[in-house]
Amino acid sequence: MTDDKLIQVEVDGAVVAEATLTTSADAQCQAAVHVEPGHLPTGIRSQVATAVNDAAVADSAEHLTATLPRGDAELVTELRAHLDDTSLRSAGATTIIEGDVRQP
Repeated sequence: MTDDKLIQVEVDGAVVAEATLTTSADAQCQAAVHVEPGHLPTGIRSQVATAVNDAAVADSAEHLTATLPRGDAELVTELRAHLDDTSLRSAGATTIIEGDVRQP
């Protein structure tokens, strides 16, 4: 069984970032993260990373694999702050980050 969740961050009624999460029965969580291009208000990427982490923890996920726009160093840094034993690789226009979810 999987549990799908959609996380959205809005600014002035417009969605500027979103993530779709799928958590499997074997405690693996996958997140596809999209952030609108261009300048965004401070803290948007942090909000997305925290929301992804909170959802993974709520689903009792042990491992997270997230895809996000290549070159988004701030988002990578924010996600890494929530994970242990991370790895990072590129796949075309996408960055893939994996790590173990820290449980509270």
